[in-house]
Amino acid sequence: MRERNTKTADPPLGKCPACDETIPTENLVVAYEAAGDWPRMLAECPTCDAPVTPV
Repeated sequence: MRERNTKTADPPLGKCPACDETIPTENLVVAYEAAGDWPRMLAECPTCDAPVTPV
């Protein structure tokens, strides 16, 4: 019988607001919570090679 890989990959952080590229979880630079708002993130876009806030 063949074993299945049950490990799942983390979902992407979102998309780059500049180029619409999907930003993988590994590109997370910092995450923090703002009062009364969704958690905020800063990640490096793999295409733009710049820090962005994923959308």
